[in-house]
Amino acid sequence: MKTVSLAEMKTGQSGRVKKIYGGRGMVARLQALGLYPGKEVTKLSAFFQKGPVVVEIDRSRVAMGYGRASRIFVEVGE
Repeated sequence: MKTVSLAEMKTGQSGRVKKIYGGRGMVARLQALGLYPGKEVTKLSAFFQKGPVVVEIDRSRVAMGYGRASRIFVEVGE
């Protein structure tokens, strides 16, 4: 197992959220969307040149900016 940021994950790759680096507001917003440590996520797509990142959480799709995605670390299989 290795840990990478959500922004670094490959499209279609799944993993378990390990750590979210951010202020209380950002963490609270992500938790409201269902994204918190221990949660299983799948990266659906990312756009060219640091565009939005789309992930699936519990059959729901969530889009977030590249900066936010780069502060969420996920443990993925090799």
